[in-house]
Amino acid sequence: MRGDSRSAVRLLAGALARNWGRVLVAVAGGTIFQLGTVVFPLCVEFAIDQGINAGDQSATVRWSLAVVGAAILLVAGLALMQWQITLAALSASNGLRGALLDKALLLDRRDRARFGRGDLAIRGTRDVDFVHHWLAGFASMITGIGGFAIILVLIGRQDGSLAVVGLATVPALVVLNIVLPKRFAAANDRLAAAHGARADTVEELLTASVAIRGIGGDGPLLARHAEHSRTVTAETMATAKVAASWAAAGPFVPGLATAVGLLVGGMAVIDGALTVGGLVAFTTWMGMLGTWVGVVTHRFTQLGEALTAAKRINEVLETKPGVADPEAGVPLSRVADLVATGVEVHAAHGRVVGPVDLTACPGEFLAVTGPLGSGKSTLLRLLARREDPDAGTVRHGDVDLRRAALSDVRARLVFVPQRPDLISGTIRENLMLGRPELTEEDLRAACVAAAIDDHVSSLPDGYDTETGESGATLSGGQLQRLALAQALLHGADVLLLDDITSAVDAETERRVLAGLRDWMNDERTIVFASHRAAVVDAADRVVALEAAAPAVREVAPSA
Repeated sequence: MRGDSRSAVRLLAGALARNWGRVLVAVAGGTIFQLGTVVFPLCVEFAIDQGINAGDQSATVRWSLAVVGAAILLVAGLALMQWQITLAALSASNGLRGALLDKALLLDRRDRARFGRGDLAIRGTRDVDFVHHWLAGFASMITGIGGFAIILVLIGRQDGSLAVVGLATVPALVVLNIVLPKRFAAANDRLAAAHGARADTVEELLTASVAIRGIGGDGPLLARHAEHSRTVTAETMATAKVAASWAAAGPFVPGLATAVGLLVGGMAVIDGALTVGGLVAFTTWMGMLGTWVGVVTHRFTQLGEALTAAKRINEVLETKPGVADPEAGVPLSRVADLVATGVEVHAAHGRVVGPVDLTACPGEFLAVTGPLGSGKSTLLRLLARREDPDAGTVRHGDVDLRRAALSDVRARLVFVPQRPDLISGTIRENLMLGRPELTEEDLRAACVAAAIDDHVSSLPDGYDTETGESGATLSGGQLQRLALAQALLHGADVLLLDDITSAVDAETERRVLAGLRDWMNDERTIVFASHRAAVVDAADRVVALEAAAPAVREVAPSA
């Protein structure tokens, strides 16, 4: 836990260091604001004592103008501080979100299972927002502490007993800001975990299939969500109680000190040891102390939230992905054999794939078949290096894929899952994702090959039809064929297709297979995992996986 806290501090310190220029300017602006704020009551004191009480109109005017100058100073300082620290906080939080996204894209299924999709989303949104809010208040926290010290010095200039009253607030405030932050951090840790757990149940509810709902599974899912929501409510209330105690106790201490100061200072005015202007300045400064203690206390509350959030962000950032990018990637040849040698994948219940030996040559259509649970999809993920095998190697030519840069692997080998997702947007935007140079002819040619162009063209908006979230407006077969069109447009040399005709009729499947044959040439390779007879018949060779025993045998395709 201590190591987690140190890494969280390093993350926050790094966010500040990367934006040190703007942070320093913001602190300078905050210092100007603080000086204008604390000088304001001093000008009022002199206006009362040297102008009003002395009957000196010129002094009154002079000090009134000084008050205006102090007001301009504090407004200018506040604007500069807020402008620069907001830019710094935005830059830092955007950097954190980018780093989280980069790491999330490298996580394989096993890595992601540690967090859950909903919890990962919470870390990239709510937790980063907590860091942003603390960074946005950092300059006011630092300069507020400085302003607190300056006010105590000015009070001491007036009367020693008043300085004692002001100083008496410090130990109480220190105790409050030592005890309560620990309680707040513990409560906030529990609240963050509860939010993450509920986010996972929301994700399950939103993505639950019709089959799950059809067997009454939505009831238990709703009950689970309700249970997690009750936990979030309870932890929110517990955290709010600690935060309320912290926020309320902070201003109370200076308020009590102001009452005592009025009594002591009033006696000093009656005795002639303190001026009326000095007493007015004292009460104003004590009110400022209460305000700034509230502000600084809130900033420390935000610091507690930011530290909790930084620990959760670091858990993702410090995760070593199962599929790692080598420091110096070995280039892959554009045309080469794809070879798996003795690959195995293990799980807690035993071996789920392998050992498998497989070779797919340029210009070859290779089918991988076998019963459900035989590891066809897992094998394709190994060939695409979406995962690394627990034993054995996957090579493209003479290069082990683990030695090649991931960007090179993704450019050469494209994996199309059985259940693909689309981004929210139009069909055109999905097809052109990452390839803005594609023309209308390119899109139509790929969709013709994937047997989806006739459907898209029949839609009222054609290729500008909205797909909905994750392609919600499309059927399973349409999603599969659009994903295939995306893969064809990618320009890769090897297509790894995971049962992408499982949701289409026989005629459409025939057209898809014919389109793939037209796409192929002597330099392109297709590895198609499927148990459907049409795919097996269309293949040049077939690799059959056995579910019961992980041995591999090659069979000739049907005539």
